[in-house]
Amino acid sequence: MHIHIIGICGTFMAGLAVLAKELGFKVSGCDAKYYPPMSYQLQTNKIECFQGFDLANMKTNPDLWIIGNVATRGMPVIEKIISDKKNYMSGPEFLSKKVLNDRPVIAVAGTHGKTTVSSIITWLLECADIKPGFLIGGIPMNFGISARLGKSNSPFVIEADEYDTSFFDKRSKFLHYVADYVVLNNLEFDHADIFDDLDAIKMQFHHWIRTLGQNTVIYSNCKSNALDDVLSFGVWSKVKRFNDKQQLCLDWPHKNGESSFQVFNGINKLGFVDSPISGEHNASNFLVAYGIASEFGINFNQTVRYFKEFKGVKRRLELIAIISDIKIYDDFAHHPTAIKKTIEALRNTSRKKAGTVELNRLIVVFEPRSNSLKLGYGKQQLPDSFEAADIIHVYDGSVKWDVKSALSNLGQKLYVDNNVQNILQRLLSQVCRGDTVVFMSNGDFQGILQAFVEALGLKKFHR
Repeated sequence: MHIHIIGICGTFMAGLAVLAKELGFKVSGCDAKYYPPMSYQLQTNKIECFQGFDLANMKTNPDLWIIGNVATRGMPVIEKIISDKKNYMSGPEFLSKKVLNDRPVIAVAGTHGKTTVSSIITWLLECADIKPGFLIGGIPMNFGISARLGKSNSPFVIEADEYDTSFFDKRSKFLHYVADYVVLNNLEFDHADIFDDLDAIKMQFHHWIRTLGQNTVIYSNCKSNALDDVLSFGVWSKVKRFNDKQQLCLDWPHKNGESSFQVFNGINKLGFVDSPISGEHNASNFLVAYGIASEFGINFNQTVRYFKEFKGVKRRLELIAIISDIKIYDDFAHHPTAIKKTIEALRNTSRKKAGTVELNRLIVVFEPRSNSLKLGYGKQQLPDSFEAADIIHVYDGSVKWDVKSALSNLGQKLYVDNNVQNILQRLLSQVCRGDTVVFMSNGDFQGILQAFVEALGLKKFHR
């Protein structure tokens, strides 16, 4: 059977393509643009891809069209599919029917941290020889791929996204996932292009919880008032809390080190964790991942040992290179809260305070590319998000609001430009030995990171 995926280079659809091929389907697809890491994944798996959404796609003549939420009415290929009464369904529906059926499902939801938590859980289960399946919105570096079927009847870890399913199904994707274990990691307003406010997102989470069985176990973050609101609407499953002093909680940071923390179950100290990934938010991510792992008989000491070998996720605070004592990171952060937490994590690994001349600098290069930020939602939070950085470069070529005005509180450490080449040249003139540079975008940022790495390798620094 041949399936053709519309929007195949999205993080969800590229993973779905891998799963479908593993199931024995012939797989092809199309998208407007292809960029790493998903473009590499599709190429490695020899999945035929077409550029654009025009009628050339019809020549593939698949048995089933899988339509992503990037597709809209008016696209030539969509109009032809509907007019010709071709068979089609959404990606989440396909996943539910072809993969998740008859398997224990672990669904990880929340505004932030879904990819990292899903990756940690998957790795812990893998180390315990459970051989889970997974579909994650990024590429865990321990696996080198964003999706696999895993062992038959083993748990399947799915990143449960609240974004809508497709143009013909406006429910959140996670409503297709009948989960046995759920992580509710946090909840803030996002996706301003499809949700009017936070209450609208809460209602989608509530609708999902209404579909879950009495034996489903929900781990909810006690630090999120919004999640407490969701649960107050009604819950019929078992609820466990993390970041709750009566249940799973942590002591951050511990004096033993900046990435070291203690874990407690109520008043009982379970032990220390030396985290391979930075930041208090990642300590919390580990905490809930341990909770899920414990449901499968993995004890705390095993979890700590396995976690030490966790390599992180591509484009989640990924160290790309160290050139002339300059660390270069790539990060997917695009929500003000995620940006702030990422910068704080980097600050803890480079130095304690911003603005201290004798210590190394943290330089941020940011593209406000998410649909919410393009519309201006969250711009008021950005000055606080960037506060701990020493120099901030912002590309404003994709937004219609006044970036300089919105971020004026950042003063002279802010640089705004609508030309990526200008940003690159200014950055190269500023950077010094010992600096940390992080590029933040949920797209390819016109290749600026790769160009910077190449140019930096040619630059001569005075000792």
